[in-house]
Amino acid sequence: MKYISNILLLSMILLFTACSSKNQVRINEQMNTFSLYKNVVILSAPKTIPSPFSVGLGVGGSLSRHVGISMGTVFRPDIENDEALDLERSIAVHNVSLQNLVKDEFSKAMRNDAYYKNKYTAFGADYQVHLFVPKYIIDKSILTSNAYVKVYLDLEIVNRNGDVIYSDRAVNDSKYYGEDSLLNNKVLLEDALRTSIQKSIQELIINMKKS
Repeated sequence: MKYISNILLLSMILLFTACSSKNQVRINEQMNTFSLYKNVVILSAPKTIPSPFSVGLGVGGSLSRHVGISMGTVFRPDIENDEALDLERSIAVHNVSLQNLVKDEFSKAMRNDAYYKNKYTAFGADYQVHLFVPKYIIDKSILTSNAYVKVYLDLEIVNRNGDVIYSDRAVNDSKYYGEDSLLNNKVLLEDALRTSIQKSIQELIINMKKS
């Protein structure tokens, strides 16, 4: 009887697993066409960020000769977000449209991609790709005056019902530039932003093809 019960239980597990696998459709099998939602959201850099270092505080005392108590806590103070604010200020001063850079590079990459070029349309698609830039920073080299730009890029695929069926994030470095030249030269600034965005878009596309 126990043997028969085990056989029935195993059969039910296999049946459930088979049904689950059959119902799990890959996004590339669902998406016949998709387009880019034109409003790319760019978040402003916060004025302060949590410090990479934490500080420990503690107090203690004695209740008697042999009994003591102590209490402690750890906190992470906020520090000025100077590098990101400098980059944001430079983008504004040089009138660089980060939104247009993201849209243009994404559309260019999709139109030139052998797999997606026939699925990517300007409008009227069954699915939309939403792009967000939650953060963009400039990282300085410790040993030199060089710096590079990192643009964080989030991607979501949304169906006609507004349901998010896929999401991903990518961030990549640009090549190194002199920090002063990067912040004060529009051509170098655009080149650094574009390089980081291009690398992230290519990473997002590769990951989409696996899903």
